Amino acid sequence: MDDKTKADIEACVPMVIVHWDKDGNVTSQEAFNLENISLTEWQMQSLARAALEVCERFYADPDNVKKLEEWKEKRDAGAKRQK
Repeated sequence: MDDKTKADIEACVPMVIVHWDKDGNVTSQEAFNLENISLTEWQMQSLARAALEVCERFYADPDNVKKLEEWKEKRDAGAKRQK
């Protein structure tokens, strides 16, 4: 972890550090200072509206849905092999 990140954590800056493997799979996450996040009702609703709009556009395209289903099948097959 670099010095700036350490300083931000010590300064109570909320953050999540995500680690990936070479294939882009999440291998672990580290959460710091998330208790310091406090959103207003307006902020939560704005974030939800923005996320909903993106999700609706994504799922409106049948190609995206097909690719997502293929990805989930591949992910699930990999998880079964690892057990």
